[in-house]
Amino acid sequence: MKVFPHNFNHNSNSGPNKFTRQLFRNIVKNFSVTMTANQPDADVEFCLIQQQVHKVKPMLLRLDGIYFNSEQDYNTQNKPIKYAYDNADIVIFQSEFNKNLTERWFGKHRNSKVIHNAPDLDLIKNVNPAYWDKKYPKDTELWSCASSWRPHKRLKENIKYFKEFAPKNAIMAVAGSGVTQEDINTGDGRVFYLGDLDYFSLLSLYRRSSTFIHLAYMDHCPNVVVDAQASGCKIICSSTGGTSEIVSNGVIIQEEDWDYSPIRLYKPPVIRFDKSGNVKRECDDSIEKCAKKYHQALLDLLK
Repeated sequence: MKVFPHNFNHNSNSGPNKFTRQLFRNIVKNFSVTMTANQPDADVEFCLIQQQVHKVKPMLLRLDGIYFNSEQDYNTQNKPIKYAYDNADIVIFQSEFNKNLTERWFGKHRNSKVIHNAPDLDLIKNVNPAYWDKKYPKDTELWSCASSWRPHKRLKENIKYFKEFAPKNAIMAVAGSGVTQEDINTGDGRVFYLGDLDYFSLLSLYRRSSTFIHLAYMDHCPNVVVDAQASGCKIICSSTGGTSEIVSNGVIIQEEDWDYSPIRLYKPPVIRFDKSGNVKRECDDSIEKCAKKYHQALLDLLK
């Protein structure tokens, strides 16, 4: 089977492109599938979020999310996504939250399913966390968080949670773009900014960490949480969005339900830590199992 990819940037380190790169690599490795840049030569098409060209073969759309920030022109932003949604022969959502939101705004699709993002366990297992033992003493408990930091990612709230609930001798590492050491200075030297780390350095950080905090507001299915959890971290997250769907070991901070109407995404409500619940359940997700589900969806298109 030959697959033509829409809107996929092999060199991008954005969450959607990074995950899709791992997904394609696994599908090609384990199944009789090749990727082609020649659209007419393809058997099926794989579209990431929106189309670059008109489809000519049956098309699978992997939809990471839609726009709903009331302070932006979300109708214009969603127009190319809606076009791909209507044209797609099957839509794969990365979370139930994503599915419910999209169907509320775009209408129910005739053929769709939810496949959560999943980690590359072999890759994570082979990453060495020893580098961080040189930076931080082995007996020091390390918490971490990572993101492309914007207001709805709630960096200040992550730090506040750490200061209230982490052991007093624990330290916290912050990674990602859009922030400086001055932004996270707490005055006690317990929170450090590491900069925008490459993917393998992030995995190494997760493996050294005991806890990963992700209190982002309305995140769809964050890959940082997928990877941190697979690395052995306990996860602290918000109940909003789709993050809580993928957490198998951690604490979920309860927030008010949302009616899927436009919101001021970059002005999230104040999050309270007194309403929370522990979660502990089995999770055997892997990129191999995820790829198998996507491969089956592509096979179904051929029928």
